[in-house]
Amino acid sequence: MLYNTIVLKNRKCAYIRSPFMNYIPFLLLLMIVSASADPVVVSGGTPNDYESWIIRANDSRLMVIFCRNPNWQSGDLYVIFSTDDGISWESPTAIIESPQDQATLTFLQLPGDTFRLWYASNENITYGVYTAHSLDGIYWNRDGPVNLGWQVYDMHYDPTVIIEPDSSLTMSYRGPGGAYIAHKPHGGSWDTLRTLVGASGYRPRVMKHSDGTYLYAYHRNTITGYEVFIRTSLDRVNWTAELRMTFEGNSHDPFTNETTDGAYMLYYATHLPPAYNLYRRFSYDAINWEPEEQITFDLTNNTQPHFFAGSEGIYLVWAHAVLFPDDHDVYFERFNYPGIEETVEFTLKTKAEAIHISPNPCSREIRVTIPVPKKDILNIAIYDVQGRTISKPQYLYYYFDNVLTIGTDHLPTGVYLMRVNSKNVDYYKRFTVVR
Repeated sequence: MLYNTIVLKNRKCAYIRSPFMNYIPFLLLLMIVSASADPVVVSGGTPNDYESWIIRANDSRLMVIFCRNPNWQSGDLYVIFSTDDGISWESPTAIIESPQDQATLTFLQLPGDTFRLWYASNENITYGVYTAHSLDGIYWNRDGPVNLGWQVYDMHYDPTVIIEPDSSLTMSYRGPGGAYIAHKPHGGSWDTLRTLVGASGYRPRVMKHSDGTYLYAYHRNTITGYEVFIRTSLDRVNWTAELRMTFEGNSHDPFTNETTDGAYMLYYATHLPPAYNLYRRFSYDAINWEPEEQITFDLTNNTQPHFFAGSEGIYLVWAHAVLFPDDHDVYFERFNYPGIEETVEFTLKTKAEAIHISPNPCSREIRVTIPVPKKDILNIAIYDVQGRTISKPQYLYYYFDNVLTIGTDHLPTGVYLMRVNSKNVDYYKRFTVVR
């Protein structure tokens, strides 16, 4: 008697096996994701080194630009490099110096290797967005203010700029009354439409997912305090309703980016006495988000996170308060990415095709096609994105290639990982449950 269907119910899933086999104990080894090492001080000492931004340059060096602001009124911008993936950092070099205040910066490397920097400066009546460019990251040409449609007395600052697949640029920034977005076609000028995305929003950060979705994050005041919100759009004009991401009454500085496996990752700072610490959440659809994960656990403030995702993990910089409020250091740490595939350790014993799951996303059940050798005993398990076992390993004597039907009505909306393995094969596949 052979079985080709298994239905998992109510999280307590009975196993189905052939009468020809005995129960075989099965040990699942979970690899819990943790930080790779202690934080590294990028720039420290007595100066007040605060806001920072990190990229990987085309020559593979890590590059950070940060603001050194000893009295919160006369900030200058510095650049610093690492040639060993963040283990050590060279001495910082001043790149934008002025008696006025330079702050709230963003930069990237454009096609053709030119570095482009945007920052806020109050050198003309009040704060506006300015830009500069460099060929080597050390010597910068200051190109003056960016025309975004405001008068010189309309304060606008805190830019974030991303490059689009067509080489156009998109900027989020804080302007009068909230968080705005602007666009610059390749070879053209910034639009002056002053498009408001988040009323009363601060620290706006925009990203564009590889599927074409824009994710815009900011914090704003609520009746219980400052909280982080996000909105999404496909055209930079029509935005979804706000989705609230934090609930502690004192959360700030959201930053979002895409991970290597296509997840939306959101970092932010939340104050739970006695200090601000960094937290993160991630999602595969920008709607259903995994519970927050605390990243730092200090008794003094950690704020202003900025990161990018690479093949070796999450590269994160932030401001660490050595002596609040007038002495901060720039910290760096590379974190292992907590994506679902990295949460469970898989050792592939054969080179074989991945299992196929349909429909995916699913609602009530999935059909799993598994190419396996004859007379194979399969172990089947389902995990959530944190590596926790949702359905314990089930055992199935499998003789022919066939399709398993697995019920998913007991699973909340979210992303899961199915593992199917035996002594000969080890398959895994991510799937999404939606309601």
